[in-house]
Amino acid sequence: MTIKTAHIIAHSHWDREWYLPYEKHRLKLVRLMEDLIEAFERDPEFASFHLDGQYIVLEDYLQMMPHRAEQVRSLVEQGKLIVGPWYILQDEFLVSSEANARNLLIGILASKKMGGYAKIGYFPDSFGNMGQAPQLIRQAGIDVAVYGRGVKPVGFNNEIQSGNEHTSKYSEMYWESPDGSRVLAILFANWYNNGMEIPTDPEAAKTYWAEKLAAAEAFASGPELLFMNGCDHQPLQKDLSRALRTAGEMLPDVEFRHSSFPEYIEALRQANPDALDVVRGELRSQWTDGWITLVNTASARVYIKQQNVRSQTLLEKVAEPLAVMAHLTGAAYPRHELLYAWKTLLQNHPHDSICGCSVDEVHREMMTRFAKSQQVAESIAADSAAAVAAAVDTSGFDPESARPFVVFNTSGHPRSGAVRMTVDIERRYFDHQAPHEKYEAFKEEYRVFDPEEWIVTDEGGKPVEANIEPIGPVFGYDLPDNRFRQPYWAFQVDVELYVKDVPGIGYRTYALVRKESLVESESVSPAGGVNAGGNAMENCYLRVEISEDGSFTLLDKVNGRKYEGLGIYEDTGDIGNEYMYRQPDGEAPLTTEGLSADIRLVKHTPLAAIYRIERVWNLPLGADALLDEEIRSMVPFRYRKSRRVSETAGVKIVTELTLGKDNRSVGIRSMIDNTVKDHRIRMLFKTGLATGHVMADSIYEVARRPIQPEAAWSNPSNAQHQNAFISLSDGIAGLTVANQGLNEYEVLPAHNTMAVTLVRGVRELGDWGVFATPEAQCLGTHVLEMELISHDADVVESCAFIEAYQFPVAWTVRQTGVHGGKLPANHAFLEWEGDRLAFSALKLGEENEDLMFRVFNVSTAEPSTLSVTPSFQVNGVYESTIIEQRGEEMGKSEQSRYTVELGPAKIQTVGIRPALR
Repeated sequence: MTIKTAHIIAHSHWDREWYLPYEKHRLKLVRLMEDLIEAFERDPEFASFHLDGQYIVLEDYLQMMPHRAEQVRSLVEQGKLIVGPWYILQDEFLVSSEANARNLLIGILASKKMGGYAKIGYFPDSFGNMGQAPQLIRQAGIDVAVYGRGVKPVGFNNEIQSGNEHTSKYSEMYWESPDGSRVLAILFANWYNNGMEIPTDPEAAKTYWAEKLAAAEAFASGPELLFMNGCDHQPLQKDLSRALRTAGEMLPDVEFRHSSFPEYIEALRQANPDALDVVRGELRSQWTDGWITLVNTASARVYIKQQNVRSQTLLEKVAEPLAVMAHLTGAAYPRHELLYAWKTLLQNHPHDSICGCSVDEVHREMMTRFAKSQQVAESIAADSAAAVAAAVDTSGFDPESARPFVVFNTSGHPRSGAVRMTVDIERRYFDHQAPHEKYEAFKEEYRVFDPEEWIVTDEGGKPVEANIEPIGPVFGYDLPDNRFRQPYWAFQVDVELYVKDVPGIGYRTYALVRKESLVESESVSPAGGVNAGGNAMENCYLRVEISEDGSFTLLDKVNGRKYEGLGIYEDTGDIGNEYMYRQPDGEAPLTTEGLSADIRLVKHTPLAAIYRIERVWNLPLGADALLDEEIRSMVPFRYRKSRRVSETAGVKIVTELTLGKDNRSVGIRSMIDNTVKDHRIRMLFKTGLATGHVMADSIYEVARRPIQPEAAWSNPSNAQHQNAFISLSDGIAGLTVANQGLNEYEVLPAHNTMAVTLVRGVRELGDWGVFATPEAQCLGTHVLEMELISHDADVVESCAFIEAYQFPVAWTVRQTGVHGGKLPANHAFLEWEGDRLAFSALKLGEENEDLMFRVFNVSTAEPSTLSVTPSFQVNGVYESTIIEQRGEEMGKSEQSRYTVELGPAKIQTVGIRPALR
């Protein structure tokens, strides 16, 4: 007879902040930890406690109770407190690929310093799981995952459809990434509270375990049964040892063990379970009715998502690459400062935080954390750019009239485009003269400034296409390292120039100079510029025609494709909550199609044209009074009967369409002054492309998802997550919509229309209680940024993914003087090549001085070869992992090019050891 073992794992799923703000939750955490320390001291049978797979619970606790540090360290070292591997339990889809990786790296390093970490990919409450999770954790030496959502367990009484990759007969299975990485995976088929509050009374225990054992056995593949003794913010069950002794006495044929995940997993492997099912890729609860996927957290509080993208981009695509460039130039690398900025940002990534599904106080505090992280990243970026610019040899420019500046590209891929900056023509530092008098004199002297007398040139003196407009005297200040602050007035001009082929990890140098200083004033030919007029604009690739209702038609002059009815706004009611969208029954969507708009050309230069489209759209004020009653009485959102009122208010919407020189894309800037409640606004892009799949940017992959949901799906809405972009293609032509912090999309079957959510307003948190969230209505002005990219083939084969990834990455520009330097005027610090490879990161190692360069293969079908060519002397180049563990040395060619083969969907980190200077 096979002996059943009930593995009881004591834990508490710890949301840092959610229905209470952070500090109130933390005081509950302090109580839990104090009880835990006491339990370990008084009860030798109390074996271990799982600290929810995240290190930050210890960090938060010890910040308030630092005198407990050594006790905690001892408990971790003994395996009684089980921590890590994550820093926080993130929402996997709403943060960047790098943020997921840094979360793992930072969590592992912090946990090791405290005494060790659990080698378990723990995803207890993620609102869906990223497809590359098995590869990510395998690179960290972890070969098992535990999760609570995304897979449907069907049990012994159900047949699994052949080829279905999103269901499993058992609660144990294998999970495989697109690259083939595979891990053992355990699903909380009965949730992570299936062993909470175990009774000590014999009769109650008998009833309790009869139900719990049967529920676990319905899905378990063998005799090793998992029971989670805890739930959200669950206090410690202090009589757990007694409860387990009672259970053993009542059911002698079952071994009740106060266990841990390491013990349970080892027993599971030893039991040699029957052949397990394999689930593959993203686990987004595809094989469900679609009503509890929690996907609409992707559109809750869009302003939070926008700030997150800004923060992530500043760190991983601006500050870190610039800091590496400065380090290679001789500056110290700000490792600790960057770690602080990353940790501050990661503290906003727990699923109830970044998802926007908490009480208002939580999200107010998040905005402060975003600001803190951004301020550090911006300062690091500015200091690093200044250090590099000071080392650039600009002596080729005229020392009297030239105002040199360095244009940095930190996007990882070569880049061309329009760059806008302010340039100081002259600075006048404060002295004995009163500042206001100095200002007036300065202003008077430059009253006759003529921008036509100036021109932008490259380092060789060749004129560059640019527009120059005066700004006037502006206050500024220096903060020198060796003296007091130095305020000044600077006469500034606005410069917009077109730069070409700036290396992906490098820069080019230009200068604003007087025309009279040039030996020969060569004219600039504006070939390939932008023409505009009559509500239309075009360049050599595209023609955009704007209709009276503000929608537009896009003609791709390269492949001849014409897309009509783009840019229509759609509005529907929303009587759901922060977790799930719910349109009122019987309501028809409102759209701006056919509604007149004011259309004006507000900018036209050879470099760009901008049309502004303005309208005031009368929309219902909000839901009727029934919604308040349904919320108060906790009517499930799915069954609510509320409707929107007939009264309306004007919602002002301003759309700016931008077409740049040589761009095969259209910039879209939408400004919405949201004055109404309980609704959702989306922008629609009719494509007419014949395809059954959408390609969506996800975590270290471009996921290929079916447009039609699975047969079991009954939710009228099929919204899904995106990260940087979504794309449709018929194999010959395609359209891609890139975004900045707009994480929700849906592909509507009519015309295969891509719908991107811009604003969604609701009045309650939802879930288990009644929590009003008036700020989740998102009233006020919102500025939303998108880019519509036209291309041949699909987004991968056309390489349009590169432009989509570059979209949120700003150019960095640093003005400097005329001086010598050890760096050339144009320079690439690191060159690399590889078909279908996307740049992810460039940083220094957390525990060494090696450069860490990371890319990933966006193709799930084709391999690629990565070649890396440093511009500096190195002592070796090697393959590394996501947690910066050194692997095999890479082969080197005669041209100092190092190569490595990447399979489909492979994430590859390369370590580069610079030679000692």
